[in-house]
Amino acid sequence: MKAKNLKLSTKFSLAIGLILLTFCVIFSVLLYHHLKDRVIEDAHEKADIILTQIEAVGGYVKGTLRPRMFNILPRIDTNDEFIVEAMSTTHVSLEVMRRFNQNLKEYVYKRVSDNPLNPKNKTDSFHSRMIAYFEQDRTKTTWRGIIDLENQKYLVQVRPIITEHGCLRCHGDPSQAPKGLRKKYGEKSGFRWAVGKVVGVESVAIPVDVTLQQVKSVAISTFIFGFATLLFLFIALQGAFWQLVSKPLNRLAEVFTGIAKGTEPLGQELPVTTSDEIGELTASFNLMARHLFNAQESLKENVETLQSIFDGISDPLALVNPDCSLAMTNSAYREWMSQGSPAVFGKESHELAHHAGILCPVCFLEQAQREKRAISGYWKAPDGQHYSTYLYPILDNHRNVARAVHYVKNITDRKQIEEQMMEAEKLAALGQLSAGVAHEINNPLGVILTYTKLLLRESAEGSQQQQDIKVIEKHAKNSKTIVENLLSFSRHNTTNKKAANLNDCINEVLLMIAKQFEKDKIILEKNMDPSIPPMVIDQEKMKQVYLNLFMNAKQAIVSGGKLTVTTRFIPEKKQVEARVQDTGEGIPPNIIGKIFEPFFTTKKTGEGTGLGLSISYGIIKEHGGQIRVESEPGKGSIFIISLPVEEINVQET
Repeated sequence: MKAKNLKLSTKFSLAIGLILLTFCVIFSVLLYHHLKDRVIEDAHEKADIILTQIEAVGGYVKGTLRPRMFNILPRIDTNDEFIVEAMSTTHVSLEVMRRFNQNLKEYVYKRVSDNPLNPKNKTDSFHSRMIAYFEQDRTKTTWRGIIDLENQKYLVQVRPIITEHGCLRCHGDPSQAPKGLRKKYGEKSGFRWAVGKVVGVESVAIPVDVTLQQVKSVAISTFIFGFATLLFLFIALQGAFWQLVSKPLNRLAEVFTGIAKGTEPLGQELPVTTSDEIGELTASFNLMARHLFNAQESLKENVETLQSIFDGISDPLALVNPDCSLAMTNSAYREWMSQGSPAVFGKESHELAHHAGILCPVCFLEQAQREKRAISGYWKAPDGQHYSTYLYPILDNHRNVARAVHYVKNITDRKQIEEQMMEAEKLAALGQLSAGVAHEINNPLGVILTYTKLLLRESAEGSQQQQDIKVIEKHAKNSKTIVENLLSFSRHNTTNKKAANLNDCINEVLLMIAKQFEKDKIILEKNMDPSIPPMVIDQEKMKQVYLNLFMNAKQAIVSGGKLTVTTRFIPEKKQVEARVQDTGEGIPPNIIGKIFEPFFTTKKTGEGTGLGLSISYGIIKEHGGQIRVESEPGKGSIFIISLPVEEINVQET
């Protein structure tokens, strides 16, 4: 587990444990080296004492005993001029140390030379190196160190033996040496020494293995005792840390985690029981929690306000992610989604649009992501609705599209209004043309009819001439009727509006045509809304509109069909809607846009003028309403008239 994933209490415990362990190890190592140094120092002091004592014995032998013996021996025994046991410094020193070792066996004393009289005192390799060491540096008077001898460590202190002038009597020219000395050791070794030369060394070796082992044992014991003591201290510190630090921090951490997960309320306050740093931290937490709670509440209010504003927009509006998922939508957008509208984002819209080969919101977003700019456009969906859509990309720091605002508006009504305005403009132009043509034709027709009446008076009753004149009169009257219809279509005739009930107007027209419909076996069905309020309308003109629609329906219905008239009041729009539905042959799609044009008719020549629907269209427009048609070949047609409900009285004009 990585250190950064550990809890604070664990890190603290590990840190304290490591510190205490390091302290214990350092203390034990320092204690070991201190005791070792003390042991070595004590050993050197003892070696100094021994060497000093040996030096004193040797000095006594050289300075007192040996000269005295040289004076006495010639008078006592001339055959023996040298007594080794009393006159040899080396022999006396070794003998003294032999007796010394009887009580203290661990001390090893040696007095050796590379040119001794006694072969037993010949140097080994170590002492030969020591002789060379002192000979090389004559300023050195002592060497100290620890060496391995016979698989055991010894502390050794070595001093050089330097030839003095008094030594030459026994170690100079062998011919001048005492006879007893030559007799005992011979003349091969131990002679021809030179004054000031290092001829040998004396050393004291003290074994230190046992002592160092004891020092090590003391250090280990001290480490174990110290570690146990520090472990107890560590446990006590850990307990205190848990109680004073970890426990309050864990409580804070639990509350923080609970707040993040939503299981703890943000506005709560933890009790502050101490005035130390933990208490200050808890108080700071309470202060921060209050601020966060207030900020959260304020944010909620802002979000609710924003959502209210967002939902208050009547047109669909959404915030779209790059993957076409929706981050935020208003109620209108969600309603369109529930209705499966292809104009908003969704799987259906993409598939339907591509199936129909038209633009879709997904393709629109892809274009905005490519071009990284606002995109707008107009398109017609497969359901026949017209849409104006906009995409406003929101770019991140790397100029990539992070999100996009999608705004859609259904402009079908506007499109219909535009089409109706175009139709009205076209009808107005045709009306002006019709008025001019009717005016020019009306006068000649009046003259023709006048002369026709004169000719009829002068012709014989029942003659061929009279019959021909009547044919001329008939067609002249038909032409005059057409001219009058043209004038009615082109002129703004006087409209007599007054309060009336639309249902009554329609019922009167139905009563007029009932016999004709019954004769053709056409069923009349009425669904009249009794809640329709009185309306300010021109009853006669409105009857003319419905009479035109009913008669057109009669001509479109095959014998045995049905005509259904439905009215209803729409309070929220303050409109009355009337539907005239027939089961006729329907209107082909290629001509449905022309049916309100003057002179356009599908009837045979002589059966209609093509002005009925045009005049009806103009009357509905005069009343501030709309008329439209829905038709499917073979399934009949529905003419839908919407009229506003006015609250004022309109005087005759």
